[in-house]
Amino acid sequence: MKILDTLNLRLICGLLIGLALAFPSFAAEDAPAADTTVEDAESAEGEGEGEDEEKEDYILVIEPAKKIDREEAGVQILKYLELGRSLWEGGDTVMAEKYFAAALGVPIDADEKEQVLYEMGTLYKEAALYPKAAAVYERLVQEFGQSRQLASIYMELGHIYRKMGGLKVAINNYYMVINSTLNISVDQVEKARRLSLEAKLEIAETHAELLEYEESYRHYELLAKLDLKPVERMRVDYRMCNLLYELGRYQTAVSKLKLFLDNYALSAHSPEIRYLLARSYEKLNRKPDALREVVQILQRQSSPDTALEGASDYWKQRTGNELANEFYQKADYRSALTIYQSLAKYNASPEWRWPAIHQIGLCFERLGLPEKAILAYQEIVDPEDGPTEEPLTPGLETLREMAKWRLEHLNWEDDLIARLNVLGAQ
Repeated sequence: MKILDTLNLRLICGLLIGLALAFPSFAAEDAPAADTTVEDAESAEGEGEGEDEEKEDYILVIEPAKKIDREEAGVQILKYLELGRSLWEGGDTVMAEKYFAAALGVPIDADEKEQVLYEMGTLYKEAALYPKAAAVYERLVQEFGQSRQLASIYMELGHIYRKMGGLKVAINNYYMVINSTLNISVDQVEKARRLSLEAKLEIAETHAELLEYEESYRHYELLAKLDLKPVERMRVDYRMCNLLYELGRYQTAVSKLKLFLDNYALSAHSPEIRYLLARSYEKLNRKPDALREVVQILQRQSSPDTALEGASDYWKQRTGNELANEFYQKADYRSALTIYQSLAKYNASPEWRWPAIHQIGLCFERLGLPEKAILAYQEIVDPEDGPTEEPLTPGLETLREMAKWRLEHLNWEDDLIARLNVLGAQ
């Protein structure tokens, strides 16, 4: 029994010591000390007054947390957002970001924070701060996974990652757009259809940017089977035409390109499609068809193919120059001459006309017609419509010097032949 009493006493003492260390006020006021004598008690009373101040340092006062009113917090968040937006529009983006951070730092889960994140992402995106925009949108997706804007946010993320060069990540986000549109409310059906289709188009196009032409074409084939609006179908057909050419399926491309021109005669893409058609004919070694197509392209001066005249001129010049140069390199000077002559007639400006005329002169030389070559070079050196009032560009100056050199060479050859003929006659 004595052993047990001793053990119990030690256990009680240990607990009291632990309480004394953890809660000094509890030990001083409530816990009696083990084996305390009268002298110890009296001495303790004498020392008590000196220890009161020290004991106060150990008293821990815990106040209950103040409850934040949700409505007031929402008002405060929107106030921070409005101030941040105003500062951003005023050009003080650093201070604006601090207000955005303050809005997000309000210690409560509030729906208003979704609006803060969405507007922050939009501002960063419009300022081309794409890493920050992506980070904000990613946080929005994480914290508001049930947002009605989820599909649109994933679409923005796809566009942003694509601009930053993260094409694979962009494709993943476009797929998330499609997944997000599967569970939508009735009032969002049309918006969901539009976003889903746009995501599918972006997936197909991003594969093309990755040079994955086969995969891109497969996606466009699937899109072509859908019930598309006319403008959507034109976009799909246009991209399929381009991809067939890139894949080297020139025979199929010719059929598809001709069909596009029949169906969309007034499309802004028509000049480019005609270029691809002429190139496809050339790749198939269908020289007469290629030549006919190029000449027809250049003769369409007043054709309403497109309202974008600059784009039309670009494709016409590119088509003519590329095909004519290839014919010239293959020593088919007559075909090359036909195209260069059409190029020279299309536009009277020196920037367009002189390079074509110079090539016409070279073709005449190769065909053994130096007299006609001289006439071509003289048109550059001394134009019929007189010298231009504006100073020539360095490129045109160089072209004129080359024409002068060719003229001198041909005149020297002509003079030499004439003198030799005279000597031969004697």
